[in-house]
Amino acid sequence: MQMSLTLGGQDFFLEENKFKQDCVEFIKFSQQMGDNWQWKNIKEGLDDFQAAGISATSEVIRYEYHVLYSCSYQAPVLYFRACFLDGRPLTLDEIWKGVPECYKERLWQGPWDTITQQEHPLLGQPFFVLHPCRTNQFMSSVLSSSHKQNRSTNYIISWLSIVGPVVGLNLPLGYAKAVAEQSSSAD
Repeated sequence: MQMSLTLGGQDFFLEENKFKQDCVEFIKFSQQMGDNWQWKNIKEGLDDFQAAGISATSEVIRYEYHVLYSCSYQAPVLYFRACFLDGRPLTLDEIWKGVPECYKERLWQGPWDTITQQEHPLLGQPFFVLHPCRTNQFMSSVLSSSHKQNRSTNYIISWLSIVGPVVGLNLPLGYAKAVAEQSSSAD
């Protein structure tokens, strides 16, 4: 099933080439800021790529994030796993306990549509995933707003800024500043 939304009278999907282009730009910004995101081709012959970052968000829990492209939803998907320092992985209940209160009420209306646990499509290991079913819906309003204000937007940076905080991934403000600077230097 594909989700189609209308943006300025046209259906909106994130095309795979645009996904790759915005990921490459995201990695460039990451290198400038030194926060260790990487672009990796996991398996030859597959059309899915990932940008992966590892972040120690506290002294107790270690998070690993993977951004993959979903051909089915034509949208990025955030896969992640979390473990305690002794290597014991967090349960789905523990992940939900870590979701900031400001997101919980909305997410609990359909928790199995947002955060679930499933096999990583490329690594074959258990990961948590923020389901992409509503991505095009909320991103179309973000992109529409940016378009109306005539601002340059990196889809991956905007998307990660919205979904990341739900699971402990907070992008530094420097990413937004880098996009703005790049946009103003292009004018």
